Amino acid sequence: MSNTDVAATPPFKTQPFGATLRCEYSLMEAVGYIILWVIISVLTLGIGAFFAVYYFYKSIINKTYLIGRDGQRIARLECELNLAEMIGHILIWILISIVTLGIGLVFYVFRTLRLCFNKTRLVYI
Repeated sequence: MSNTDVAATPPFKTQPFGATLRCEYSLMEAVGYIILWVIISVLTLGIGAFFAVYYFYKSIINKTYLIGRDGQRIARLECELNLAEMIGHILIWILISIVTLGIGLVFYVFRTLRLCFNKTRLVYI
Protein backbone atom coordinates (compact mmCIF):
# COMPACT_ATOMS: atom_id res chain seq x y z
CA MET A 1 0.00 0.00 0.00
CA SER A 2 1.49 3.36 -1.00
CA ASN A 3 1.30 6.64 0.91
CA THR A 4 -1.42 7.94 -1.40
CA ASP A 5 -3.65 4.98 -0.54
CA VAL A 6 -3.33 5.67 3.18
CA ALA A 7 -4.01 9.40 2.76
CA ALA A 8 -7.11 8.76 0.65
CA THR A 9 -8.65 6.38 3.20
CA PRO A 10 -10.51 8.19 5.99
CA PRO A 11 -9.74 6.83 9.47
CA PHE A 12 -13.46 6.59 10.33
CA LYS A 13 -16.47 5.67 8.22
CA THR A 14 -18.60 8.44 9.77
CA GLN A 15 -17.80 10.76 12.64
CA PRO A 16 -14.91 9.76 14.91
CA PHE A 17 -16.12 7.33 17.56
CA GLY A 18 -19.72 8.08 16.61
CA ALA A 19 -19.50 11.60 18.06
CA THR A 20 -21.45 14.54 16.68
CA LEU A 21 -21.53 18.29 17.26
CA ARG A 22 -24.52 20.04 18.81
CA CYS A 23 -24.90 23.81 19.03
CA GLU A 24 -27.07 25.09 21.86
CA TYR A 25 -27.15 28.72 20.74
CA SER A 26 -30.75 29.85 21.08
CA LEU A 27 -32.83 32.23 18.99
CA MET A 28 -33.28 34.55 21.97
CA GLU A 29 -29.52 34.77 22.43
CA ALA A 30 -29.16 35.73 18.78
CA VAL A 31 -31.86 38.42 19.03
CA GLY A 32 -30.27 39.86 22.17
CA TYR A 33 -26.86 39.77 20.52
CA ILE A 34 -28.11 41.60 17.43
CA ILE A 35 -29.83 44.31 19.48
CA LEU A 36 -26.70 44.81 21.61
CA TRP A 37 -24.36 45.08 18.63
CA VAL A 38 -26.68 47.41 16.68
CA ILE A 39 -26.61 49.78 19.67
CA ILE A 40 -22.81 49.46 19.98
CA SER A 41 -22.37 50.02 16.23
CA VAL A 42 -24.52 53.18 16.31
CA LEU A 43 -22.63 54.55 19.33
CA THR A 44 -19.23 53.83 17.74
CA LEU A 45 -20.26 55.18 14.31
CA GLY A 46 -20.00 51.76 12.66
CA ILE A 47 -16.68 50.56 14.09
CA GLY A 48 -18.52 48.12 16.38
CA ALA A 49 -19.90 46.32 13.34
CA PHE A 50 -16.42 45.00 12.55
CA PHE A 51 -16.17 43.48 16.05
CA ALA A 52 -19.73 42.09 16.01
CA VAL A 53 -18.87 39.42 13.44
CA TYR A 54 -16.07 38.00 15.61
CA TYR A 55 -18.17 37.93 18.75
CA PHE A 56 -21.09 36.36 16.89
CA TYR A 57 -18.96 33.49 15.57
CA LYS A 58 -17.18 33.15 18.92
CA SER A 59 -20.45 32.91 20.86
CA ILE A 60 -21.80 30.21 18.52
CA ILE A 61 -18.56 28.20 18.75
CA ASN A 62 -18.51 28.48 22.55
CA LYS A 63 -22.07 27.07 22.73
CA THR A 64 -21.16 23.97 20.67
CA TYR A 65 -20.56 20.58 22.27
CA LEU A 66 -19.12 17.26 21.13
CA ILE A 67 -21.78 14.64 21.87
CA GLY A 68 -20.94 10.94 22.24
CA ARG A 69 -22.98 7.99 20.98
CA ASP A 70 -24.75 7.78 24.32
CA GLY A 71 -25.96 11.39 24.04
CA GLN A 72 -23.65 12.70 26.76
CA ARG A 73 -21.41 15.73 26.32
CA ILE A 74 -17.80 14.72 25.79
CA ALA A 75 -16.27 18.14 25.22
CA ARG A 76 -17.11 21.68 24.29
CA LEU A 77 -15.56 23.93 21.69
CA GLU A 78 -13.81 27.01 23.02
CA CYS A 79 -12.73 29.91 20.83
CA GLU A 80 -9.66 31.58 22.34
CA LEU A 81 -9.64 34.64 20.09
CA ASN A 82 -8.72 37.74 22.07
CA LEU A 83 -9.30 41.46 21.57
CA ALA A 84 -5.72 42.20 20.44
CA GLU A 85 -5.94 39.60 17.66
CA MET A 86 -9.32 40.99 16.61
CA ILE A 87 -8.01 44.55 16.43
CA GLY A 88 -5.03 43.52 14.28
CA HIS A 89 -7.26 41.55 11.93
CA ILE A 90 -9.83 44.36 11.75
CA LEU A 91 -7.20 46.99 10.88
CA ILE A 92 -5.93 44.85 8.01
CA TRP A 93 -9.46 44.31 6.67
CA ILE A 94 -10.38 47.99 6.98
CA LEU A 95 -7.36 48.80 4.78
CA ILE A 96 -8.29 46.04 2.32
CA SER A 97 -11.86 47.36 2.19
CA ILE A 98 -10.68 50.91 1.49
CA VAL A 99 -8.23 49.84 -1.22
CA THR A 100 -10.80 47.58 -2.93
CA LEU A 101 -13.60 50.17 -2.56
CA GLY A 102 -15.64 47.84 -0.35
CA ILE A 103 -15.28 44.63 -2.32
CA GLY A 104 -13.02 43.22 0.42
CA LEU A 105 -15.96 43.22 2.83
CA VAL A 106 -17.47 40.31 0.91
CA PHE A 107 -14.50 38.17 1.94
CA TYR A 108 -14.27 39.63 5.46
CA VAL A 109 -17.04 37.47 6.95
CA PHE A 110 -15.41 34.29 5.62
CA ARG A 111 -11.96 35.22 6.87
CA THR A 112 -13.30 36.06 10.32
CA LEU A 113 -14.97 32.65 10.52
CA ARG A 114 -11.70 31.02 9.48
CA LEU A 115 -9.80 32.95 12.15
CA CYS A 116 -12.30 31.95 14.82
CA PHE A 117 -12.08 28.27 13.84
CA ASN A 118 -8.28 28.41 13.84
CA LYS A 119 -8.37 29.75 17.40
CA THR A 120 -10.78 27.03 18.62
CA ARG A 121 -9.89 24.05 20.79
CA LEU A 122 -11.73 21.16 22.43
CA VAL A 123 -12.15 21.31 26.20
CA TYR A 124 -13.04 17.88 27.57
CA ILE A 125 -15.79 17.83 30.17
